[in-house]
Amino acid sequence: MSRLYKNCFYPVLLVINAILICFFLFKLKLIPLGWDTQFHLNRIEELYRSLKAGHLFSSTGTYAFSQIGLAINRFYPYLFLYLFAGLRFIFNPIFAYNTGIFLLALSSLFISYYSIKTITHSKKAAFIFSTLYNNSGYLLLQVSVRGDIAEYIALILLPLIFMGGVKTFDLTSFKWVWLPVGVVLVSYTHILSTIIFSFFILIIIIVEYKKFNLTVIKRLIISTFIALIICLPLVITMIHAQSRESVVVPVVPDVLINEALSPSSLINNSLNNLSPNTLLDVNLGFIILLAGIIGLLAFKTTDKRLKYIETIGLLCLILSTNLFPWFIFQRTPVHIIQFPWRLLGVATFCFALVFAKLAKQNTTKLDFWIWLFVCLISFTYMHQYAYNSKNNLSTNNLGYYEKIATNAVYTDYMPEKTMNGLDRTKAFRSHLSVHRHIAVINGRRVKLKDSNIKSKYNLIQYKLTGLKKNEKNKVILPVLNYGRNYSSKGNIVKVSSEGETEVKFVPTNDSQTINVYLR
Repeated sequence: MSRLYKNCFYPVLLVINAILICFFLFKLKLIPLGWDTQFHLNRIEELYRSLKAGHLFSSTGTYAFSQIGLAINRFYPYLFLYLFAGLRFIFNPIFAYNTGIFLLALSSLFISYYSIKTITHSKKAAFIFSTLYNNSGYLLLQVSVRGDIAEYIALILLPLIFMGGVKTFDLTSFKWVWLPVGVVLVSYTHILSTIIFSFFILIIIIVEYKKFNLTVIKRLIISTFIALIICLPLVITMIHAQSRESVVVPVVPDVLINEALSPSSLINNSLNNLSPNTLLDVNLGFIILLAGIIGLLAFKTTDKRLKYIETIGLLCLILSTNLFPWFIFQRTPVHIIQFPWRLLGVATFCFALVFAKLAKQNTTKLDFWIWLFVCLISFTYMHQYAYNSKNNLSTNNLGYYEKIATNAVYTDYMPEKTMNGLDRTKAFRSHLSVHRHIAVINGRRVKLKDSNIKSKYNLIQYKLTGLKKNEKNKVILPVLNYGRNYSSKGNIVKVSSEGETEVKFVPTNDSQTINVYLR
């Protein structure tokens, strides 16, 4: 009985933790709309309808994102969205989404536990880390106010990548393979996180340079080779998608220095465990801020790894603020980070790990009391988020879900021509004529009704009226053209001056259905 208790105690608490995180979502039967929730719901819906149509891969924006052929899923990996799309076949969309979030939270708790137990050989340290990390303000932000499930999944995999990186130097272990596996999984989830995590692991490898030998070098080369080869299809897809037409890169709302956090706001909001209202309210949360402060004790120990991990955490914390001169990098590739506070994910990991390793020395039931305290805080956080959300998707109104999950308006990754003469920052998420389904028929602008547009897999059908019978007609249809769209035999297709699809054809009647195939 005692052995069963020891083996099940931590796993049971982790399961309870996952239930508490998602409790209010299931209780209220809703999806509160966060900053990026609609974006990911449209990606899920695009994939779900593609699968429903009998295809394994996602269609090119024919079902979602306002049905304009926006190739989001070509530029934004969607491997883990199969989980949500699959659940859509079993449950109503609200319950399916929340079940997906629960499964991710549960997986995250156990992945964190397994990864740190493998490194520290301590169940207590692994349990404390998993509890702190997964109930942190930054991770909860991803599944609540921000609604960014892609970055959340990437953060779930960070402990696994770290474990693989550390085990690269352990010549008696083969668990270093988790390094390339983790990097590949993150790459097929959130590319920006791959870049951030790679720099994090690179710093660790550099710091551990004294442990380099032939075996370590071979493992690093093999890891790099595996990651590059498996990620090659992802890169090729992106290059192919924009090989004929340049695309709009994701818009940065403001210059980097203005998107960096104020140090005072970061500390105050973390102390208050604030659920952010704006992008500048993002914070660590009270738990991790406290862990980071206590983690300073690492510098009094003889554990060099503990010291440099705490140092990396502090560095990432500073880099997330405007104390760092981000304006220097405004016109460099670094600006793709968009928000310097993304580095809080790595800071959260470091502070949680250092605290866990320090706390494992305690022989009391500190682990249980930490778990209880942390769960109460995160439970309150999710309660505040669920009940204070002003815009929700509910099982009582699935029609509204249908609208939200298919009509998202984005300009990211559109052909560059669509933004000619427009201020990209101001036009971000604006309803352009293409989003409003405005066609140009022989020079005449016409708003097409929803009933005149039929979406299929990589195909949109437009029922047009008012055509010139037996004459050549020139029509610009509200579907984006990345240079490869085509139509039925005899119809001439090219990219319009605004990045849409121009079709020339001779109809036999004054009305005709035009098929536009996307590829």
